[in-house]
Amino acid sequence: MSVRTDPNLRLLFAALLLWMLGVGLYEQLIPIYARQELGATPVQLGTLFTLRNLALAAGFLIGWMLADRFSRRTVILVSWIAGVPVPLMLAAAPSYLWLLPGLLLYELTYFGLPAIHAYITQRVPPSELASAFGTMGTVTSMGFLVSPTLGGFIADRWGIRTVLVIAFVLFCLSSVLILRLQHGGPGTMPAAQPRSLSWDHLRPLAPAIWIYTGVVFMVQITVPYVTPFLREARGLSLSEIGFLGSTQAVGAVLLTPIVGRLGDRLGLLSTLAGQLVIFSSGMLMTVYGPAALLPLMAALRCRAPLNALGQAFIGARAPAAMVGRAFALGGILSAALSAAGVFVGGFAYRIHPAYPILISVGSAAALALALAWLRPGGAPAPDTDAAGPTQG
Repeated sequence: MSVRTDPNLRLLFAALLLWMLGVGLYEQLIPIYARQELGATPVQLGTLFTLRNLALAAGFLIGWMLADRFSRRTVILVSWIAGVPVPLMLAAAPSYLWLLPGLLLYELTYFGLPAIHAYITQRVPPSELASAFGTMGTVTSMGFLVSPTLGGFIADRWGIRTVLVIAFVLFCLSSVLILRLQHGGPGTMPAAQPRSLSWDHLRPLAPAIWIYTGVVFMVQITVPYVTPFLREARGLSLSEIGFLGSTQAVGAVLLTPIVGRLGDRLGLLSTLAGQLVIFSSGMLMTVYGPAALLPLMAALRCRAPLNALGQAFIGARAPAAMVGRAFALGGILSAALSAAGVFVGGFAYRIHPAYPILISVGSAAALALALAWLRPGGAPAPDTDAAGPTQG
Protein backbone atom coordinates (compact mmCIF):
# COMPACT_ATOMS: atom_id res chain seq x y z
CA MET A 1 0.00 0.00 0.00
CA SER A 2 1.27 3.51 -0.82
CA VAL A 3 0.65 6.92 0.69
CA ARG A 4 -1.87 7.74 -2.05
CA THR A 5 -3.99 4.64 -1.46
CA ASP A 6 -3.78 4.39 2.34
CA PRO A 7 -6.62 6.32 4.04
CA ASN A 8 -4.91 6.13 7.44
CA LEU A 9 -1.73 7.74 6.14
CA ARG A 10 -3.75 10.46 4.43
CA LEU A 11 -5.57 11.11 7.72
CA LEU A 12 -2.28 11.17 9.65
CA PHE A 13 -0.75 13.62 7.19
CA ALA A 14 -3.84 15.86 7.30
CA ALA A 15 -3.57 15.99 11.09
CA LEU A 16 0.15 16.78 10.76
CA LEU A 17 -0.67 19.61 8.36
CA LEU A 18 -3.05 21.26 10.84
CA TRP A 19 -0.60 20.76 13.69
CA MET A 20 2.27 22.31 11.75
CA LEU A 21 0.07 25.24 10.76
CA GLY A 22 -0.21 25.93 14.49
CA VAL A 23 3.51 25.39 15.17
CA GLY A 24 4.43 27.55 12.18
CA LEU A 25 2.51 30.49 13.61
CA TYR A 26 4.76 30.79 16.65
CA GLU A 27 7.90 28.61 16.41
CA GLN A 28 10.14 31.28 14.88
CA LEU A 29 8.80 33.90 17.29
CA ILE A 30 9.66 32.00 20.49
CA PRO A 31 13.34 33.09 20.61
CA ILE A 32 12.27 36.70 19.98
CA TYR A 33 9.46 36.34 22.55
CA ALA A 34 11.98 35.10 25.11
CA ARG A 35 14.52 37.82 24.27
CA GLN A 36 12.41 40.94 23.80
CA GLU A 37 9.27 40.36 25.87
CA LEU A 38 10.53 38.08 28.65
CA GLY A 39 14.08 39.39 29.06
CA ALA A 40 16.28 36.40 28.23
CA THR A 41 19.97 37.02 27.46
CA PRO A 42 21.69 35.02 24.64
CA VAL A 43 23.17 32.59 27.18
CA GLN A 44 19.81 32.23 28.95
CA LEU A 45 18.17 31.62 25.56
CA GLY A 46 20.76 28.96 24.81
CA THR A 47 20.10 27.39 28.21
CA LEU A 48 16.36 27.28 27.48
CA PHE A 49 16.94 25.43 24.23
CA THR A 50 19.56 23.17 25.82
CA LEU A 51 16.97 22.07 28.37
CA ARG A 52 14.48 21.76 25.54
CA ASN A 53 16.79 19.35 23.70
CA LEU A 54 17.39 17.35 26.87
CA ALA A 55 13.61 17.03 27.26
CA LEU A 56 13.48 15.93 23.63
CA ALA A 57 16.01 13.20 24.41
CA ALA A 58 13.85 12.16 27.36
CA GLY A 59 10.81 12.08 25.07
CA PHE A 60 12.62 9.78 22.64
CA LEU A 61 13.70 7.61 25.57
CA ILE A 62 10.03 7.20 26.50
CA GLY A 63 9.35 6.47 22.82
CA TRP A 64 12.04 3.77 22.96
CA MET A 65 10.09 2.02 25.69
CA LEU A 66 6.70 2.34 23.99
CA ALA A 67 7.09 2.20 20.20
CA ASP A 68 7.48 -1.56 19.72
CA ARG A 69 5.52 -2.72 22.78
CA PHE A 70 2.13 -0.98 22.60
CA SER A 71 -0.38 -0.12 19.92
CA ARG A 72 1.21 2.59 17.79
CA ARG A 73 -2.18 4.23 17.32
CA THR A 74 -2.49 4.59 21.09
CA VAL A 75 1.04 5.97 21.47
CA ILE A 76 0.46 8.49 18.68
CA LEU A 77 -2.89 9.56 20.11
CA VAL A 78 -1.61 10.08 23.67
CA SER A 79 1.39 12.10 22.48
CA TRP A 80 -0.86 14.24 20.30
CA ILE A 81 -3.33 15.11 23.04
CA ALA A 82 -0.53 15.84 25.53
CA GLY A 83 0.82 18.61 23.27
CA VAL A 84 -2.46 20.49 22.84
CA PRO A 85 -2.17 22.85 25.89
CA VAL A 86 1.44 23.91 25.11
CA PRO A 87 0.63 27.19 23.27
CA LEU A 88 -1.55 28.36 26.17
CA MET A 89 1.22 27.53 28.64
CA LEU A 90 3.68 29.62 26.61
CA ALA A 91 1.22 32.50 26.35
CA ALA A 92 0.78 32.55 30.14
CA ALA A 93 4.54 32.83 30.87
CA PRO A 94 5.34 35.96 32.95
CA SER A 95 9.11 35.56 32.48
CA TYR A 96 11.47 33.55 30.28
CA LEU A 97 11.86 30.81 32.93
CA TRP A 98 8.12 30.22 32.82
CA LEU A 99 8.49 29.19 29.19
CA LEU A 100 10.14 26.01 30.43
CA PRO A 101 7.00 24.04 31.42
CA GLY A 102 5.45 24.49 27.98
CA LEU A 103 8.68 23.98 26.04
CA LEU A 104 9.64 20.87 28.00
CA LEU A 105 6.16 19.34 27.76
CA TYR A 106 6.15 19.82 24.00
CA GLU A 107 9.51 18.07 23.62
CA LEU A 108 8.41 15.20 25.85
CA THR A 109 5.46 14.59 23.52
CA TYR A 110 7.99 13.53 20.89
CA PHE A 111 7.71 10.07 22.46
CA GLY A 112 5.07 9.56 19.78
CA LEU A 113 7.39 10.32 16.84
CA PRO A 114 9.18 6.93 16.72
CA ALA A 115 5.74 5.29 16.62
CA ILE A 116 4.75 7.59 13.74
CA HIS A 117 7.93 6.76 11.82
CA ALA A 118 7.49 3.03 12.46
CA TYR A 119 3.83 3.27 11.43
CA ILE A 120 4.80 4.85 8.10
CA THR A 121 7.75 2.48 7.53
CA GLN A 122 5.57 -0.61 7.85
CA ARG A 123 2.71 0.68 5.71
CA VAL A 124 4.69 1.38 2.51
CA PRO A 125 6.90 -0.83 0.31
CA PRO A 126 10.65 -0.63 1.07
CA SER A 127 11.28 0.82 -2.40
CA GLU A 128 9.09 3.85 -1.56
CA LEU A 129 10.49 4.72 1.88
CA ALA A 130 12.33 7.89 0.85
CA SER A 131 9.30 9.07 -1.10
CA ALA A 132 6.98 8.33 1.84
CA PHE A 133 9.11 10.28 4.29
CA GLY A 134 9.50 12.93 1.61
CA THR A 135 5.70 13.19 1.50
CA MET A 136 5.62 13.53 5.27
CA GLY A 137 8.23 16.29 5.08
CA THR A 138 6.33 18.04 2.31
CA VAL A 139 3.05 17.92 4.21
CA THR A 140 4.56 19.27 7.42
CA SER A 141 6.38 21.98 5.47
CA MET A 142 3.14 23.04 3.81
CA GLY A 143 1.99 24.07 7.26
CA PHE A 144 4.76 26.66 7.19
CA LEU A 145 3.87 28.12 3.78
CA VAL A 146 1.53 30.76 5.19
CA SER A 147 1.62 30.43 8.97
CA PRO A 148 5.00 32.12 9.75
CA THR A 149 4.05 35.15 7.66
CA LEU A 150 0.60 35.21 9.24
CA GLY A 151 2.09 34.72 12.70
CA GLY A 152 4.52 37.61 12.20
CA PHE A 153 1.71 39.84 10.88
CA ILE A 154 -0.51 39.04 13.87
CA ALA A 155 2.39 39.47 16.31
CA ASP A 156 3.26 42.90 14.92
CA ARG A 157 -0.33 44.09 15.45
CA TRP A 158 -1.76 42.12 18.40
CA GLY A 159 1.24 40.52 20.06
CA ILE A 160 2.81 37.08 20.20
CA ARG A 161 0.37 35.86 22.86
CA THR A 162 -2.50 36.23 20.39
CA VAL A 163 -0.56 34.06 17.96
CA LEU A 164 -0.21 31.37 20.62
CA VAL A 165 -3.95 31.28 21.32
CA ILE A 166 -4.68 30.76 17.61
CA ALA A 167 -2.11 27.95 17.54
CA PHE A 168 -3.96 26.25 20.40
CA VAL A 169 -7.16 26.21 18.32
CA LEU A 170 -5.33 24.57 15.41
CA PHE A 171 -3.86 21.96 17.74
CA CYS A 172 -7.39 21.08 18.89
CA LEU A 173 -8.60 20.67 15.30
CA SER A 174 -5.61 18.47 14.48
CA SER A 175 -6.38 16.23 17.45
CA VAL A 176 -9.93 15.69 16.20
CA LEU A 177 -8.48 14.19 13.01
CA ILE A 178 -5.96 11.98 14.80
CA LEU A 179 -8.79 10.50 16.86
CA ARG A 180 -10.19 9.09 13.61
CA LEU A 181 -7.16 6.86 12.89
CA GLN A 182 -8.44 3.32 12.51
CA HIS A 183 -7.37 0.34 14.60
CA GLY A 184 -5.59 -2.52 12.86
CA GLY A 185 -3.60 -2.77 9.66
CA PRO A 186 0.16 -2.77 8.95
CA GLY A 187 2.25 -0.80 11.42
CA THR A 188 -0.61 -0.30 13.88
CA MET A 189 0.37 -3.00 16.34
CA PRO A 190 3.97 -3.70 17.38
CA ALA A 191 5.77 -6.96 16.75
CA ALA A 192 4.37 -9.85 18.77
CA GLN A 193 7.72 -10.40 20.50
CA PRO A 194 9.89 -7.28 20.26
CA ARG A 195 13.56 -8.20 20.55
CA SER A 196 16.14 -6.40 22.64
CA LEU A 197 18.75 -4.37 20.78
CA SER A 198 22.03 -6.26 21.06
CA TRP A 199 25.24 -5.09 19.42
CA ASP A 200 24.65 -7.55 16.58
CA HIS A 201 21.36 -5.77 15.87
CA LEU A 202 22.87 -2.31 16.31
CA ARG A 203 25.90 -2.86 14.08
CA PRO A 204 24.10 -2.52 10.72
CA LEU A 205 22.03 0.34 12.16
CA ALA A 206 25.00 2.32 13.49
CA PRO A 207 25.97 4.18 10.26
CA ALA A 208 22.36 5.21 9.60
CA ILE A 209 21.84 6.39 13.18
CA TRP A 210 25.08 8.39 13.31
CA ILE A 211 24.41 10.03 9.95
CA TYR A 212 20.90 10.95 11.08
CA THR A 213 22.31 12.25 14.35
CA GLY A 214 24.83 14.42 12.53
CA VAL A 215 22.13 15.86 10.28
CA VAL A 216 19.84 16.74 13.17
CA PHE A 217 22.71 18.22 15.21
CA MET A 218 23.88 20.64 12.54
CA VAL A 219 20.27 21.72 11.87
CA GLN A 220 19.20 22.09 15.50
CA ILE A 221 22.20 24.13 16.59
CA THR A 222 20.83 27.08 14.58
CA VAL A 223 17.20 26.90 15.72
CA PRO A 224 17.33 29.36 18.67
CA TYR A 225 19.64 31.81 16.89
CA VAL A 226 18.61 32.33 13.27
CA THR A 227 15.60 34.54 13.98
CA PRO A 228 17.39 36.63 16.65
CA PHE A 229 20.25 37.02 14.15
CA LEU A 230 17.83 38.22 11.48
CA ARG A 231 16.19 40.58 13.98
CA GLU A 232 19.26 41.93 15.76
CA ALA A 233 22.07 41.68 13.18
CA ARG A 234 20.14 42.20 9.94
CA GLY A 235 17.42 44.45 11.34
CA LEU A 236 14.35 42.65 9.97
CA SER A 237 10.83 43.19 11.33
CA LEU A 238 8.72 40.38 12.75
CA SER A 239 6.62 40.37 9.58
CA GLU A 240 9.74 40.09 7.41
CA ILE A 241 11.08 37.26 9.57
CA GLY A 242 7.71 35.52 9.29
CA PHE A 243 7.82 35.92 5.50
CA LEU A 244 11.25 34.28 5.41
CA GLY A 245 9.78 31.40 7.41
CA SER A 246 7.16 31.00 4.71
CA THR A 247 9.75 31.07 1.92
CA GLN A 248 11.72 28.44 3.82
CA ALA A 249 8.58 26.30 3.74
CA VAL A 250 8.25 26.92 -0.01
CA GLY A 251 11.74 25.53 -0.44
CA ALA A 252 10.81 22.49 1.65
CA VAL A 253 7.61 21.85 -0.31
CA LEU A 254 9.48 22.08 -3.62
CA LEU A 255 12.67 20.25 -2.66
CA THR A 256 11.46 17.48 -0.33
CA PRO A 257 9.44 15.40 -2.86
CA ILE A 258 12.25 15.76 -5.41
CA VAL A 259 14.84 14.70 -2.86
CA GLY A 260 12.65 11.78 -1.79
CA ARG A 261 12.39 10.48 -5.35
CA LEU A 262 16.12 10.97 -5.92
CA GLY A 263 16.83 9.11 -2.70
CA ASP A 264 14.82 6.12 -3.94
CA ARG A 265 16.47 6.18 -7.38
CA LEU A 266 20.05 7.36 -6.82
CA GLY A 267 20.65 6.27 -3.23
CA LEU A 268 20.33 8.01 0.10
CA LEU A 269 24.01 8.75 0.73
CA SER A 270 24.56 10.55 -2.57
CA THR A 271 21.34 12.52 -2.31
CA LEU A 272 22.00 13.48 1.31
CA ALA A 273 25.50 14.76 0.51
CA GLY A 274 24.10 16.98 -2.24
CA GLN A 275 21.34 18.32 0.01
CA LEU A 276 23.89 19.16 2.72
CA VAL A 277 25.73 21.35 0.22
CA ILE A 278 22.48 23.15 -0.65
CA PHE A 279 21.61 23.64 3.04
CA SER A 280 25.03 24.97 4.02
CA SER A 281 25.03 27.35 1.03
CA GLY A 282 21.70 28.81 2.17
CA MET A 283 22.97 29.20 5.73
CA LEU A 284 26.21 30.85 4.66
CA MET A 285 24.45 33.33 2.41
CA THR A 286 21.97 34.14 5.19
CA VAL A 287 24.95 35.63 7.00
CA TYR A 288 26.87 37.20 4.13
CA GLY A 289 24.43 37.48 1.23
CA PRO A 290 22.59 40.66 0.16
CA ALA A 291 19.22 41.34 1.77
CA ALA A 292 17.44 40.92 -1.57
CA LEU A 293 18.51 37.26 -1.67
CA LEU A 294 17.39 36.36 1.85
CA PRO A 295 14.10 34.79 0.65
CA LEU A 296 16.02 32.52 -1.74
CA MET A 297 18.52 31.64 0.97
CA ALA A 298 15.66 30.81 3.35
CA ALA A 299 14.30 28.38 0.76
CA LEU A 300 17.69 26.70 0.37
CA ARG A 301 18.23 26.24 4.13
CA CYS A 302 14.99 24.29 4.62
CA ARG A 303 15.32 21.30 6.94
CA ALA A 304 12.63 18.91 5.70
CA PRO A 305 14.65 17.26 2.86
CA LEU A 306 17.49 16.43 5.25
CA ASN A 307 15.11 15.03 7.86
CA ALA A 308 13.27 12.91 5.28
CA LEU A 309 16.49 11.34 3.98
CA GLY A 310 17.79 10.64 7.48
CA GLN A 311 14.50 9.02 8.52
CA ALA A 312 14.37 6.90 5.38
CA PHE A 313 17.95 5.76 6.01
CA ILE A 314 17.04 4.46 9.47
CA GLY A 315 13.79 2.90 8.23
CA ALA A 316 15.66 1.05 5.48
CA ARG A 317 18.11 -0.54 7.91
CA ALA A 318 15.94 -1.29 10.95
CA PRO A 319 14.60 -4.84 11.49
CA ALA A 320 10.80 -4.95 11.64
CA ALA A 321 10.73 -6.03 15.28
CA MET A 322 12.64 -2.96 16.45
CA VAL A 323 11.95 -0.25 13.89
CA GLY A 324 10.31 2.04 16.44
CA ARG A 325 13.24 1.78 18.86
CA ALA A 326 15.70 2.40 16.03
CA PHE A 327 14.04 5.75 15.35
CA ALA A 328 13.94 6.46 19.09
CA LEU A 329 17.68 5.75 19.44
CA GLY A 330 18.46 8.19 16.64
CA GLY A 331 16.27 10.76 18.34
CA ILE A 332 17.93 10.28 21.74
CA LEU A 333 21.46 10.69 20.38
CA SER A 334 20.63 13.66 18.16
CA ALA A 335 18.75 15.46 20.92
CA ALA A 336 21.59 14.93 23.41
CA LEU A 337 24.19 16.27 20.97
CA SER A 338 21.91 19.15 20.00
CA ALA A 339 21.53 20.10 23.66
CA ALA A 340 25.29 20.43 23.97
CA GLY A 341 25.54 22.31 20.67
CA VAL A 342 22.79 24.77 21.52
CA PHE A 343 24.37 25.50 24.92
CA VAL A 344 27.72 26.26 23.28
CA GLY A 345 25.84 28.24 20.64
CA GLY A 346 24.58 30.66 23.29
CA PHE A 347 28.15 31.62 24.19
CA ALA A 348 29.09 31.75 20.49
CA TYR A 349 26.14 34.09 19.79
CA ARG A 350 27.29 36.37 22.60
CA ILE A 351 30.69 36.66 20.93
CA HIS A 352 29.16 37.23 17.49
CA PRO A 353 25.55 36.59 16.34
CA ALA A 354 26.74 34.82 13.18
CA TYR A 355 28.89 32.20 14.93
CA PRO A 356 26.17 29.58 15.65
CA ILE A 357 25.14 29.66 11.99
CA LEU A 358 28.75 29.34 10.85
CA ILE A 359 29.25 26.37 13.19
CA SER A 360 26.29 24.73 11.46
CA VAL A 361 27.78 25.45 8.04
CA GLY A 362 31.09 23.87 9.08
CA SER A 363 29.30 20.81 10.49
CA ALA A 364 27.29 20.37 7.29
CA ALA A 365 30.42 20.63 5.15
CA ALA A 366 32.23 18.07 7.32
CA LEU A 367 29.31 15.64 7.12
CA ALA A 368 29.02 16.06 3.34
CA LEU A 369 32.75 15.27 2.98
CA ALA A 370 32.34 12.24 5.23
CA LEU A 371 29.50 10.94 3.06
CA ALA A 372 31.52 11.56 -0.09
CA TRP A 373 34.38 9.58 1.46
CA LEU A 374 32.06 6.78 2.56
CA ARG A 375 30.35 6.47 -0.81
CA PRO A 376 33.24 5.05 -2.91
CA GLY A 377 34.06 2.44 -0.29
CA GLY A 378 30.47 1.36 -0.06
CA ALA A 379 28.16 1.22 2.90
CA PRO A 380 28.28 -1.31 5.66
CA ALA A 381 25.83 -3.45 3.75
CA PRO A 382 25.55 -3.91 -0.03
CA ASP A 383 22.53 -1.63 -0.25
CA THR A 384 23.11 0.95 2.49
CA ASP A 385 22.35 3.97 0.37
CA ALA A 386 19.23 2.52 -1.15
CA ALA A 387 15.85 2.89 0.43
CA GLY A 388 15.31 -0.79 0.98
CA PRO A 389 16.36 -4.31 0.03
CA THR A 390 14.19 -4.35 -3.08
CA GLN A 391 15.85 -1.32 -4.65
CA GLY A 392 17.51 -1.84 -7.97
